[in-house]
Amino acid sequence: MAFDPDLNSSEARRGEPSSPWASIKGSRILVVSRRNPLFVINRSTDTVEDAPVTATVDLAALRHNARILQDWAGETELMAVIKADAYGHGILPVARTLRDEGIRHFGVARLAEGIHLREQGHTARILVLGAPSPAKVPHYVDHDLDLTVSSADIAAAVVRHARPGAPIRVHVKVDTGMGRLGLSPEDVSAVVSRLTQTSGVHLAGLWTHFATADAPGSAFAQTQLDRFQAVVEDLDGAVEHVHAANTGALLTIGEPAHDFSPSLIRSGIGLYGLAATPELSARLNLRPAMQLTARVTQLKTVPAGTPISYGARWQAPHRTRIATLGAGYGDGYPRLCSGRATVRLGGGGCPVVGTICMDMCMVDLGPPDQSPATRVERGDEAILFGPSGPTVYDVAQWSETIPYEICCGVSPRVPRRYVDPKEESESALHAAQVSTSEV
Repeated sequence: MAFDPDLNSSEARRGEPSSPWASIKGSRILVVSRRNPLFVINRSTDTVEDAPVTATVDLAALRHNARILQDWAGETELMAVIKADAYGHGILPVARTLRDEGIRHFGVARLAEGIHLREQGHTARILVLGAPSPAKVPHYVDHDLDLTVSSADIAAAVVRHARPGAPIRVHVKVDTGMGRLGLSPEDVSAVVSRLTQTSGVHLAGLWTHFATADAPGSAFAQTQLDRFQAVVEDLDGAVEHVHAANTGALLTIGEPAHDFSPSLIRSGIGLYGLAATPELSARLNLRPAMQLTARVTQLKTVPAGTPISYGARWQAPHRTRIATLGAGYGDGYPRLCSGRATVRLGGGGCPVVGTICMDMCMVDLGPPDQSPATRVERGDEAILFGPSGPTVYDVAQWSETIPYEICCGVSPRVPRRYVDPKEESESALHAAQVSTSEV
């Protein structure tokens, strides 16, 4: 059966909605093709054919990355981190794909994200990684969500709300050096003791987070690991799951993952085909899952000296062809890329010129009688980043940030198009079989 981003919609599963829109409890998806409901758009009135900017998510790449990471993890299970709308890739389609791939544990940052998954029929274990509001503790029980205990006051709230017969599942977080959330190592034992002695509390996990695991050979990561392992040994098997590793730690911690993160490995950015550096990504053989493209909305030939965009900071050095693209910083294409970035258009790399606007940006195609200018028409798609164009790492470098921010920054107004070559092949095979049976 073709991929269904709506976990409940039978109409979308059949690919035959009564109208172009299929409802997902408060959000909408557009089924672009009745024959192939793989291609969907979230929260937009644009179709793929006329959207000025589109993010295409390759679900086959997502599955590939999950398998690669699971191979590296060995005996340890993956926890798929799908916070921030699955790093901009779309939380529901990503959750469904990874669940079907056999992943049983998921991590989100906010209570609302966990509730949204539950309301859409997601039944796997979900850990909310962020610190809860003490008053919201009952909501975790109501929606069968695991809660992070990162301070003594949260532990007290858990004890206060605990009820026999409806256990609150908690993961205690230890601050071993991140300096963000978590109990000090010396405070863990007392908090764990209080939790385990309370009827209606289930100690489901103990975890920490590395500050420098993306840096190979980091002495500080080893210091954090030593602190965490001392806490684990002190508790002597009192918790169900022990987890410390993220994607980077799989490669940079000089021990097998099972030795220091025996129950779970929290994989976030790696699932989407990225790592902190392109070298780490290449070492894992990951495949980027997102490509961002923008359509040419206007073409014009301008004489030398013509200013382009706000501030007139760039002027044409000679007679040249300018393409206006339908993507800007309002879509998540960083303004800092102005005058730095290139896009792939007309078979080559074209520089972004002038200041990137909220909804548009401009690229220089060069002399109007030469390639690539002669090969570009209105409506053509330029690759802003993706496997066959500039990479996410390139855009991150141009905008002085990290690849995580680039993917997360793709605006909700940008339509997401989901493609899955495996599902397309299966659909084609099924169609051929039906055709043969009808002959």
